[in-house]
Amino acid sequence: MSTSSIPAMPRMTPQDYQAFDALFALSSSIGATPAGGLHRLTASAADKQMRDAFCTWLTQQGFHVHVDEIGNIFGLMTLCEGAPWVLCGSHLDSQPLGGRFDGAYGVTGAAVTMATLARQLRDHSQTAQRNLAVVNWTNEEGARFQPSLTGSSVFTGALSLEQALACCDGEGISLHTALQNIGYRGTALPDLTVAAYCELHVEQGPHLELQQKQIGVVTETWAALKWQVTFRGEQNHTGPALMDRRRDALLAAAHTIVAVRAEAERYGEALHTSVGRLETVPNSPNVVTSEATLFIEFRSADEALLRQLRDSFGQQMQSIAQNTATDVSLDRAQYRPRQQLHSALSDLALAQAEKLGLKAMPMRSVAGHDAISMSYHCPSALLFVPSVDGLSHNEREYTATADLHRGLDMLMAMLTELCLKGEDALC
Repeated sequence: MSTSSIPAMPRMTPQDYQAFDALFALSSSIGATPAGGLHRLTASAADKQMRDAFCTWLTQQGFHVHVDEIGNIFGLMTLCEGAPWVLCGSHLDSQPLGGRFDGAYGVTGAAVTMATLARQLRDHSQTAQRNLAVVNWTNEEGARFQPSLTGSSVFTGALSLEQALACCDGEGISLHTALQNIGYRGTALPDLTVAAYCELHVEQGPHLELQQKQIGVVTETWAALKWQVTFRGEQNHTGPALMDRRRDALLAAAHTIVAVRAEAERYGEALHTSVGRLETVPNSPNVVTSEATLFIEFRSADEALLRQLRDSFGQQMQSIAQNTATDVSLDRAQYRPRQQLHSALSDLALAQAEKLGLKAMPMRSVAGHDAISMSYHCPSALLFVPSVDGLSHNEREYTATADLHRGLDMLMAMLTELCLKGEDALC
């Protein structure tokens, strides 16, 4: 066989980059904020608009679209009847006043890359050993409904469908009702044998930029401990109520917020902490707060440290409650253990980056991603591209177009190996 008759390996072309740019621009316009960010909460009107647009795009590109019972959207591209599937995607929901790259890049990038790969395999009559599926996971962010990673957790069985649908937002609307209202409460997905899962994402941190690398290959994740805690005191007038008789739940919350930050300062970079949300009742400027609910997070690669904090910080909150004449309760607790991602997939990613001439590095992820949920279900890979200034969950979140395109090149190389070589790609 002459060299000229050997089919070219699939790759992204300028036209494919343009197709991605157009789809990503469409995503960036739906729920856009004046400051250039994105406000597209799960099962909101903006989420419905984006879901509708994405399903239309998938159908136009030859995908079969299926919406499952928790609202996950699957675009299915059959290349080899009866073969296992390579699944790839992320999420289209955003944080309030969030960035337009987080999540949306992974979904739009995967969709365009898979459509390109399928077309080129057909054009060159190359036989695939795997089928392709892109997915938009429901409520990854956990901004409107808790817990986060909802859709992927239901898919893997880590969270029951009933529990997920019963989650309510701050106004008491359940995820079940919200999905029904936007027309995305679907039906059970036929069994898919998933051979591998790949997720493309912006880093949301500064390490790639600082190290002057173009691709991050996540090999492991930090553990996370998340609490929802409520202090309860007594509502009273902020004027005449005697100071020493006040039972101020907001005062207790303030002490707790300071204590949460102090733990991070005590352990340095080994521990990240936050109180990202505070809800108060009655939330009036001249009324002593009767209830204050805090959303607390501790993240670390040291699981023993998190176990220690689970006990010691619980005692701290009891002391704070006693000193402020309030009561405290732990309303919800979630623990996500440290997780190693599939080593053979990580090795494959690093090898493909080298072939492409991309500067890559192995790294840890402190943030949670759907790839973490999927890693308990099948071999999973998580690939990062640089975030400017490491800024994310912010309207100014930004990744350069050239870096976005490099991520597509990386994903194309990964999917090509997995589709054409099947199990041999991970040997």
